[in-house]
Amino acid sequence: MYDDFLARILEPDACLPSEFYGNRGLSRQVDGEKRLMLAILKDAAECLEKYRRARNSSGRELYQNALEWVEDKNTEWLFAFDNICDLLGFDPDYLRESLLKREHRTTGQVRDKFYPVTTH
Repeated sequence: MYDDFLARILEPDACLPSEFYGNRGLSRQVDGEKRLMLAILKDAAECLEKYRRARNSSGRELYQNALEWVEDKNTEWLFAFDNICDLLGFDPDYLRESLLKREHRTTGQVRDKFYPVTTH
């Protein structure tokens, strides 16, 4: 389950799973709170992928919400991106960089189309 999720949102790295997960990897027995946090993280990654080129307002809103949540480094909210990553044993900076690298490669053209740059 976790391997499939990570494989979809991260580009392959040349390291062994034991090197990536270390001793803090997720156990196969995940309690309810961690399952919820994993579902939130997975939903954000899927929204970034699915709605990246959305043309309707609801799709663009889902994409923008997920993008803002991943980019936000504020940790005051329990379900903030950094807090969820920390509690699940993921490096938030690495995961954020991986998600945003994919976004910045493809959204330059998309953002320009939907949100034209205006100069004053």
